[in-house]
Amino acid sequence: EANPDLVKVIKNNKNEIDQYKKIEVKNYRINNKAISDINSSLIFNIAKNPTVSSLNEFSKNIDKTWPGYREAHCTVIKKIEVEGITLEKYCIDNEIKKINYLHIDTQGSDLEVLKGLKNKLEIVDQGVLEAATKKETSLYETNHTIDEVKKFLKLNNFKISKIENVDENIDKEKNIYFNKKNLNINFKINKKYNVR
Repeated sequence: EANPDLVKVIKNNKNEIDQYKKIEVKNYRINNKAISDINSSLIFNIAKNPTVSSLNEFSKNIDKTWPGYREAHCTVIKKIEVEGITLEKYCIDNEIKKINYLHIDTQGSDLEVLKGLKNKLEIVDQGVLEAATKKETSLYETNHTIDEVKKFLKLNNFKISKIENVDENIDKEKNIYFNKKNLNINFKINKKYNVR
Protein backbone atom coordinates (compact mmCIF):
# COMPACT_ATOMS: atom_id res chain seq x y z
CA GLU A 1 0.00 0.00 0.00
CA ALA A 2 1.59 3.24 -1.19
CA ASN A 3 -0.67 5.55 0.84
CA PRO A 4 0.72 5.84 4.40
CA ASP A 5 -2.69 6.95 5.71
CA LEU A 6 -4.26 3.71 4.44
CA VAL A 7 -1.41 1.71 5.98
CA LYS A 8 -2.53 3.10 9.37
CA VAL A 9 -6.16 2.15 8.63
CA ILE A 10 -5.13 -1.38 7.60
CA LYS A 11 -3.03 -1.85 10.74
CA ASN A 12 -5.89 -0.58 12.90
CA ASN A 13 -8.35 -2.94 11.19
CA LYS A 14 -5.92 -5.82 11.70
CA ASN A 15 -5.67 -5.01 15.42
CA GLU A 16 -9.47 -4.94 15.70
CA ILE A 17 -9.68 -8.37 14.02
CA ASP A 18 -7.02 -9.71 16.42
CA GLN A 19 -8.98 -8.44 19.43
CA TYR A 20 -12.32 -9.70 18.10
CA LYS A 21 -10.94 -13.18 17.25
CA LYS A 22 -8.69 -13.23 20.35
CA ILE A 23 -5.76 -14.35 18.19
CA GLU A 24 -2.93 -12.62 16.38
CA VAL A 25 -3.28 -12.86 12.60
CA LYS A 26 0.24 -13.54 11.29
CA ASN A 27 -0.23 -14.62 7.68
CA TYR A 28 0.10 -11.20 6.07
CA ARG A 29 2.64 -8.43 5.60
CA ILE A 30 1.93 -4.79 4.83
CA ASN A 31 4.51 -2.77 2.90
CA ASN A 32 4.33 1.00 2.48
CA LYS A 33 5.57 0.92 -1.13
CA ALA A 34 4.22 1.29 -4.64
CA ILE A 35 4.56 -1.77 -6.86
CA SER A 36 5.65 -0.78 -10.36
CA ASP A 37 7.94 -1.83 -13.20
CA ILE A 38 10.89 0.16 -11.77
CA ASN A 39 12.78 0.37 -8.47
CA SER A 40 12.83 4.10 -7.83
CA SER A 41 11.19 6.95 -5.94
CA LEU A 42 7.85 7.75 -7.56
CA ILE A 43 5.12 10.38 -7.25
CA PHE A 44 1.84 8.96 -5.95
CA ASN A 45 -1.44 10.84 -6.49
CA ILE A 46 -3.73 10.59 -3.48
CA ALA A 47 -7.33 11.13 -4.51
CA LYS A 48 -10.43 12.29 -2.65
CA ASN A 49 -11.52 8.64 -2.72
CA PRO A 50 -8.30 6.92 -1.61
CA THR A 51 -9.22 3.67 -3.40
CA VAL A 52 -8.62 5.34 -6.80
CA SER A 53 -5.26 6.88 -5.81
CA SER A 54 -2.57 6.00 -8.33
CA LEU A 55 0.89 6.50 -9.77
CA ASN A 56 -1.03 7.61 -12.87
CA GLU A 57 -2.72 10.91 -13.58
CA PHE A 58 -6.47 10.86 -14.12
CA SER A 59 -7.61 11.01 -17.73
CA LYS A 60 -8.04 14.43 -19.34
CA ASN A 61 -11.39 13.12 -20.68
CA ILE A 62 -12.66 12.05 -17.27
CA ASP A 63 -15.56 14.53 -17.17
CA LYS A 64 -16.81 13.24 -20.52
CA THR A 65 -16.16 9.51 -20.11
CA TRP A 66 -16.73 9.13 -16.34
CA PRO A 67 -19.37 11.80 -15.56
CA GLY A 68 -19.42 12.83 -11.89
CA TYR A 69 -16.30 10.84 -11.00
CA ARG A 70 -13.91 13.79 -10.76
CA GLU A 71 -16.01 15.52 -8.13
CA ALA A 72 -16.99 12.39 -6.21
CA HIS A 73 -13.76 10.37 -6.39
CA CYS A 74 -11.00 11.54 -8.72
CA THR A 75 -9.80 14.86 -7.38
CA VAL A 76 -6.14 14.67 -6.39
CA ILE A 77 -5.85 16.10 -2.88
CA LYS A 78 -2.09 15.68 -2.57
CA LYS A 79 0.97 14.19 -4.23
CA ILE A 80 3.55 12.32 -2.19
CA GLU A 81 6.88 10.70 -2.94
CA VAL A 82 6.84 6.94 -2.41
CA GLU A 83 9.32 4.11 -2.76
CA GLY A 84 8.61 2.12 -5.91
CA ILE A 85 9.58 -1.53 -6.13
CA THR A 86 9.19 -4.24 -8.75
CA LEU A 87 7.63 -7.56 -7.84
CA GLU A 88 10.85 -9.17 -9.08
CA LYS A 89 12.86 -7.31 -6.41
CA TYR A 90 10.18 -7.96 -3.78
CA CYS A 91 10.28 -11.70 -4.53
CA ILE A 92 14.08 -11.77 -4.40
CA ASP A 93 14.26 -9.72 -1.18
CA ASN A 94 11.62 -11.91 0.50
CA GLU A 95 12.77 -15.24 -0.96
CA ILE A 96 9.42 -15.89 -2.65
CA LYS A 97 9.78 -18.94 -4.88
CA LYS A 98 6.15 -19.50 -5.89
CA ILE A 99 3.04 -17.36 -6.43
CA ASN A 100 -0.06 -19.54 -6.61
CA TYR A 101 -2.42 -16.62 -7.18
CA LEU A 102 -1.60 -12.97 -7.90
CA HIS A 103 -4.37 -10.38 -7.54
CA ILE A 104 -3.31 -7.04 -9.05
CA ASP A 105 -5.40 -3.88 -8.61
CA THR A 106 -3.04 -0.91 -8.86
CA GLN A 107 -5.27 1.69 -10.48
CA GLY A 108 -4.05 1.75 -14.06
CA SER A 109 -0.63 0.16 -13.49
CA ASP A 110 -1.59 -3.52 -13.39
CA LEU A 111 0.26 -4.50 -16.56
CA GLU A 112 3.38 -2.62 -15.39
CA VAL A 113 3.25 -4.59 -12.14
CA LEU A 114 3.11 -7.87 -14.08
CA LYS A 115 5.96 -6.73 -16.35
CA GLY A 116 7.92 -5.81 -13.22
CA LEU A 117 8.11 -9.50 -12.33
CA LYS A 118 10.64 -9.82 -15.19
CA ASN A 119 12.47 -13.16 -14.75
CA LYS A 120 10.18 -14.09 -11.85
CA LEU A 121 7.06 -14.13 -14.06
CA GLU A 122 7.53 -17.89 -14.41
CA ILE A 123 6.77 -18.43 -10.69
CA VAL A 124 3.17 -17.18 -11.13
CA ASP A 125 0.54 -19.88 -11.65
CA GLN A 126 -2.58 -17.76 -12.01
CA GLY A 127 -4.12 -14.42 -11.17
CA VAL A 128 -6.28 -11.47 -12.12
CA LEU A 129 -5.60 -7.90 -13.18
CA GLU A 130 -7.67 -4.95 -14.36
CA ALA A 131 -7.56 -3.22 -17.73
CA ALA A 132 -9.43 -0.50 -19.55
CA THR A 133 -11.60 -1.54 -22.48
CA LYS A 134 -10.25 1.39 -24.57
CA LYS A 135 -7.65 4.14 -24.11
CA GLU A 136 -10.29 6.76 -24.97
CA THR A 137 -12.51 5.82 -22.00
CA SER A 138 -9.81 4.93 -19.48
CA LEU A 139 -9.99 6.43 -15.99
CA TYR A 140 -6.22 7.03 -16.04
CA GLU A 141 -4.14 8.85 -18.61
CA THR A 142 -1.66 6.01 -19.17
CA ASN A 143 -3.84 2.98 -18.39
CA HIS A 144 -3.29 -0.20 -20.42
CA THR A 145 -6.07 -1.90 -22.40
CA ILE A 146 -7.44 -5.42 -22.61
CA ASP A 147 -5.72 -5.90 -25.98
CA GLU A 148 -2.33 -4.94 -24.51
CA VAL A 149 -2.82 -7.38 -21.62
CA LYS A 150 -3.87 -10.16 -24.02
CA LYS A 151 -0.70 -9.70 -26.10
CA PHE A 152 1.57 -9.71 -23.04
CA LEU A 153 -0.08 -12.81 -21.53
CA LYS A 154 0.09 -14.71 -24.82
CA LEU A 155 3.79 -13.86 -25.27
CA ASN A 156 4.50 -15.16 -21.77
CA ASN A 157 2.70 -18.53 -21.96
CA PHE A 158 -0.47 -17.56 -20.11
CA LYS A 159 -4.05 -18.03 -21.23
CA ILE A 160 -7.10 -16.00 -20.28
CA SER A 161 -9.79 -17.98 -18.49
CA LYS A 162 -12.36 -15.20 -18.08
CA ILE A 163 -12.95 -11.48 -18.65
CA GLU A 164 -15.69 -9.72 -16.69
CA ASN A 165 -16.74 -6.26 -15.53
CA VAL A 166 -14.83 -4.94 -12.52
CA ASP A 167 -18.17 -3.83 -11.11
CA GLU A 168 -21.70 -4.50 -12.34
CA ASN A 169 -22.16 -0.77 -12.91
CA ILE A 170 -18.83 -0.18 -14.69
CA ASP A 171 -18.24 -1.52 -18.20
CA LYS A 172 -15.15 0.58 -19.06
CA GLU A 173 -12.83 -1.59 -16.94
CA LYS A 174 -12.57 -5.37 -16.89
CA ASN A 175 -11.05 -8.02 -14.66
CA ILE A 176 -8.89 -10.39 -16.70
CA TYR A 177 -8.36 -13.81 -15.11
CA PHE A 178 -5.33 -15.71 -16.37
CA ASN A 179 -3.31 -18.84 -15.74
CA LYS A 180 -0.31 -20.68 -17.14
CA LYS A 181 -1.22 -22.61 -20.27
CA ASN A 182 0.03 -25.88 -18.83
CA LEU A 183 -1.30 -25.37 -15.29
CA ASN A 184 -3.08 -28.34 -13.74
CA ILE A 185 -5.42 -26.80 -11.19
CA ASN A 186 -6.25 -29.37 -8.50
CA PHE A 187 -7.54 -26.82 -6.03
CA LYS A 188 -9.94 -23.89 -6.08
CA ILE A 189 -9.03 -20.45 -4.82
CA ASN A 190 -11.82 -18.20 -3.54
CA LYS A 191 -11.75 -15.29 -5.98
CA LYS A 192 -15.03 -13.74 -4.83
CA TYR A 193 -13.88 -11.46 -2.04
CA ASN A 194 -13.72 -7.73 -1.56
CA VAL A 195 -10.02 -6.84 -1.59
CA ARG A 196 -10.72 -3.39 -0.18
